[in-house]
Amino acid sequence: MAYLAALGLVFIASVGLSVFSRKGEKNKVLIKSDGIGYYVWARSIVLDHDIDFGNDYQVMCEAASGPVPPEAAVSTPTGYSINKYPVGMAVLEIPGLLLGHIVASHSASFATDGASPPYQVAVVWSLFDLYYGSFVFLYRAMLCLGIARIWAAGFCLTALLATNLIYYAAKEPTMAHAAGVAVFNVLLFLAVGWTEASAQARSVPRILAGALLGLFFLVRNTNVLLIPFLAVVLWTRRRILLREVMPVLAGALVVSALQPVSLWFLWGRPRFSTYFGESFSAGFSGIGNALVSAKHGLLLYHPWYGVLLLFAAYGVLSLPKARTICIAVLASFVFAAVVNGTCWCWWFGHSFGNRAFIELLPALSLAAAMSISELNVGRRATICLVAAMLVVTAVNAYLSVGYVLERFPHDGSHTIAQAYLWLLSSSPGR
Repeated sequence: MAYLAALGLVFIASVGLSVFSRKGEKNKVLIKSDGIGYYVWARSIVLDHDIDFGNDYQVMCEAASGPVPPEAAVSTPTGYSINKYPVGMAVLEIPGLLLGHIVASHSASFATDGASPPYQVAVVWSLFDLYYGSFVFLYRAMLCLGIARIWAAGFCLTALLATNLIYYAAKEPTMAHAAGVAVFNVLLFLAVGWTEASAQARSVPRILAGALLGLFFLVRNTNVLLIPFLAVVLWTRRRILLREVMPVLAGALVVSALQPVSLWFLWGRPRFSTYFGESFSAGFSGIGNALVSAKHGLLLYHPWYGVLLLFAAYGVLSLPKARTICIAVLASFVFAAVVNGTCWCWWFGHSFGNRAFIELLPALSLAAAMSISELNVGRRATICLVAAMLVVTAVNAYLSVGYVLERFPHDGSHTIAQAYLWLLSSSPGR
């Protein structure tokens, strides 16, 4: 109950922050930044019944009082404006969009344009429900794996509150990172709870699980790097027959096909990747920069990732029961570091820490919690670890406030000292 109460408080705080944002900020919108690119898929298809994004960009960017993204001025061979974002977020946003449309349609005060307050609020609050509700599934998955309740709750809450995840869940919910975490949490619960029922009896649920796996890919394509980890978790529970996997693959392929199909209509020719004109050209130096540079270095701004990695490494070396899952999560992190670090934009633009690693948090937290549970630490060590969780949570809250208030630049053109000592700065570091 205490864990659910904590999640409820985070939900209420996020709702309060969204209300304050609409009152306190000049543009008074909740869907902004990269979130616009994801959302216009839903707005254009549901409201305009097309994929001509020119007017969608215009409407959303006018509401946000921001410039239209450069890709809006570039046309595909079909004459449509380019959209470089996958359609997964749009799928998750459709329920909120429909609810907002119902409210706007029955009120003379709001435009039914997909950008007025009912749409903004309904989309964002429905995403809050998904994000924080998914941590119930992560908690239950940990319990099913034999992790003690104190560590299941502690590692879940610390993953949420002591890292950059909380910023992208509460302040930038229409970006894809918290959504990827939420879908992964549900998938992990399904993998852990896979039963011995016959393939025929479980075919429909497995098709749905496969559809969720396809959606995980559609939310952010690099999420595929975590699918082997899910397979390892499933394999540690019991050996799976090929005929049992087929419904999962079928569901995943059907949903994943939304990407090439949508790109076919958008570009007028076969295409699989949503991005254009971007490359993996940073080289191996980008990997180190993504992790430890002053420009959004993951481990410098969010050291809890480093703590989780250390626990997982210890599990590989010394804890037989946790070893397989710890190896899998370390491999997933290495693959993610290579992909994210070699990307030409390894700092990922305006970013609170390096946001490209957020989706790894549930897997890292699971491995670390398994290691601690198997280690069976004593009372003194428990007190020390809980205290450490509280400290990193407090530090993360401090950095988050500085980032939101723009007391150090969002583009990463600042030093570590400027970020950690922003409270002592006499003026905002824009």
